[in-house]
Amino acid sequence: MSDDQRVGFRADGISSPLRLPDFAHLAAGLQPVTGPLVAIVDDDDALCSSLVDLMRSIGYRAEPYCSAETFLTSVNLLNVRCIVVDVHMPGMNGFDLVRKLHEQGIMTPVILITALSDTHLDDEAISAGAQFLLRKPFEIEALLDCVERSLRVKSE
Repeated sequence: MSDDQRVGFRADGISSPLRLPDFAHLAAGLQPVTGPLVAIVDDDDALCSSLVDLMRSIGYRAEPYCSAETFLTSVNLLNVRCIVVDVHMPGMNGFDLVRKLHEQGIMTPVILITALSDTHLDDEAISAGAQFLLRKPFEIEALLDCVERSLRVKSE
């Protein structure tokens, strides 16, 4: 970086140049995160954030979305390799999201999660085209297994 690129101006309004530190040495050891992108779609902010943190902790890239509608307008829509979505949310629910994606020709694997124990949800998940349906509370290992299996399906 040349000296010209590291010149700023002081915050006190004086127009004399101020040297900015060179941070290149800090970034030298950082590796970019290049794992598969997993979308977490849930209106429960705490759960959404926890699942994003979990995915990132094991090397996946992960993005949170508070609604199906927000996810559908995301710039990452076509880059996502797996979607974890709550069944019951205000507005568009998880089943409707799966159907909407399929209508648009997007066949990204979807893992539905729900707190309800209704057995008809299994049939509806299959009918909608979801890859898996997990019931809350679920074991972390079960979710990770579903994500890994979904990513294998997407890469084939």
